[in-house]
Amino acid sequence: MSGQHPSHPFTKAKYYPDKKIYKLGVYYSVSFTNRYVNQKRRLAAILFTDIVGYTAMMQQDEKHASAIMKRYVAVLRQSVSSHGGKILNDYGDGSLCAFTSITEAMQCAMDMQHQFQLELCVPLRIGLHIGEIFFQDKKVMGDGVNIASRIQSLGQANTILFSKDIFDKIRNQSEFNCVSLGPFEFKNVDGAIEVFALANSGLIVPQKKQMAGKLKELKKTSFKKTGILVLAAVVTLAIAAFFVVNRLKVKAGFTGDDRSIVVLPFENYTNDPAQGSFISEITEEITTQLAKIADIKVIGRTSAALFKKSNEPLSQIKDVLGVSAYLEGSVSKVGNTVRITAQLIDAVTQSHIWAESYDRSLNNILSMQSEVAQQIALQLHARLTEDEKRRINKNPTENIDAYRYYRKGRSFWDKRTVQSFDSAEVNYKRAIDLDPDYALAYSGLADLYIYNLKGLSQLEAIPIAREYATKALSLDSTLSEALTTLGFIQSAFDYDWVKSKSTLKKAISFNPSYPTAHLFYGNLLQYTGENTEQGLSEIKKALTLDPLSSNLNYVLGRNYYIAVKYDSAYRQLKKTLTLDPDFNLAKGNLAYVLLATKKYPEAFEVISHLDTTATSKGLYCPRTVLSYSYAISGDKVAARKELEKSVTESPHQSPFFIAEVYIALDDYPDALNRLEQAYNKRDLWMYCLKVEPTFDRIRQEARFKVLMKKMRLG
Repeated sequence: MSGQHPSHPFTKAKYYPDKKIYKLGVYYSVSFTNRYVNQKRRLAAILFTDIVGYTAMMQQDEKHASAIMKRYVAVLRQSVSSHGGKILNDYGDGSLCAFTSITEAMQCAMDMQHQFQLELCVPLRIGLHIGEIFFQDKKVMGDGVNIASRIQSLGQANTILFSKDIFDKIRNQSEFNCVSLGPFEFKNVDGAIEVFALANSGLIVPQKKQMAGKLKELKKTSFKKTGILVLAAVVTLAIAAFFVVNRLKVKAGFTGDDRSIVVLPFENYTNDPAQGSFISEITEEITTQLAKIADIKVIGRTSAALFKKSNEPLSQIKDVLGVSAYLEGSVSKVGNTVRITAQLIDAVTQSHIWAESYDRSLNNILSMQSEVAQQIALQLHARLTEDEKRRINKNPTENIDAYRYYRKGRSFWDKRTVQSFDSAEVNYKRAIDLDPDYALAYSGLADLYIYNLKGLSQLEAIPIAREYATKALSLDSTLSEALTTLGFIQSAFDYDWVKSKSTLKKAISFNPSYPTAHLFYGNLLQYTGENTEQGLSEIKKALTLDPLSSNLNYVLGRNYYIAVKYDSAYRQLKKTLTLDPDFNLAKGNLAYVLLATKKYPEAFEVISHLDTTATSKGLYCPRTVLSYSYAISGDKVAARKELEKSVTESPHQSPFFIAEVYIALDDYPDALNRLEQAYNKRDLWMYCLKVEPTFDRIRQEARFKVLMKKMRLG
């Protein structure tokens, strides 16, 4: 306490850099252990707590309210004690606590709010201030106590609010993300006090227009006082401008070189695990809305979903996904009202850029997601065209139940199994029953049939897919998903490459962050022979938008193989199998790469791990791949034996792969017979016939040239 005058009642706050905490001095003549009992006055970090709506809770469900109270008391005592504080007053559903460290007081508040969201949610609000306290008849008194109480009264469940005095001491500590809520005039407090909210992950940042508490009432003023009111308004505007400028100083600006973002899975604070799918729907819809902005690169939901409940630090997520910003948030729900808190974080500096809370009824939730997308565009300094604004503000449906069925259908579609496709179809059709004009639901149905795990031939499935895609576009001509599906059909089924190219370019213009559109466009450029390098570049662009998608990683590996870039293909397919060790397509294509580079033992090892059930899905048939391997490695007798078994056991497999075996056996007529079968069946593997290196040996055959002409690839 050196340097303090003996008559000075308390010291000022002192910063300890090694511990990154502020401690408040105590009365010089009182020992640390007895300071709460004997001292008359001291400076403290004051923390007020209050359970929101506890009285009503008791009236509705006394047993539940008692459980809430028991948990609240246990956490309060443990947290305050572990952070070196003291509970000075217990008000039943609230408390007054004091700390000698401002940092510890803030950390205690964060600790409590975090625990209260993990289980048996306690709707707690917390207010903090620095002030002088004293004891009178065992009661804690002081102006600081009054102000902390007033600040706490502004809060809502899961908020931590504090005064500018607190903010000034912690503003340089990166662990605290602070947002100014502006000045407030409290009852029995002279002058306006600027109030801040802690905006760390999981916390609610209340909207000022919805805040109510122990504020001064506005006095009625007669018309004669108009001049005074005008003057007051001018002063108020000046003060507001001052605080707006200061608020902008609180939040760091965006520093990224590019406008790239990932929407991380939002946290479930509803205290109901069954709401998990609903919260995933909100995350995905925000991603979808952002993807409509050409000036922002948005990571796809497949990659983002892999970080759900991940303990990976944000810096590592940045390295894996290659983004400049993250959006994270939480969802809580009371009755029909949903509260969503969203926070934008700079991936480079890890600083908080923007935060907002939205309270919406379930029926109005879709408009909120559009608001979030536009706010993010603003914060990332992205250019937003009028057409993009219109598309973002246009809700795909006004029926929240239809929307939820559609999202559930998409989640089943992502799993890519026969059973999940059936479930997806049921949900899409339920969405259409509720809203017959829901374009996205028709587009979802179309996708089920172009990937065709429905047990139909391509000649049966593709017309159904076309019908659904066309219906979707009749309802919304700018729908990128439906345009992408139609573009794929035009190339892989109609062989109308010119029309397909135009359609896919239009799909990309409407949704530049839709990976599948870039995927199909890249395939078209490479498979027609128009521009192999540009085609590969489009696949890579799709991959930057969804870097952890096993399917996109596989396609890039496959296309490297087709481009005879075997080293790149090998590395890419090995990476794919790291992401998904059971991915049969990647294993089959890896075997072909190894055979092309004459690494026969490794190729046979990969083939031994192929899925024996894959034949029914039109994928690599293990016996056919094994037959091809024998033929390429020189054992044509074994190759013919395996091929005979393969054709007998799996009569419905793709004739395209059997044609490859005949090529390796130097049996060109039978190879051409199989390719003609594949053409007549509209086998999707014919899509890449012009550039598939296996068929280089027969390109000059007359029948092959006829096939090329039929496919408009002559």
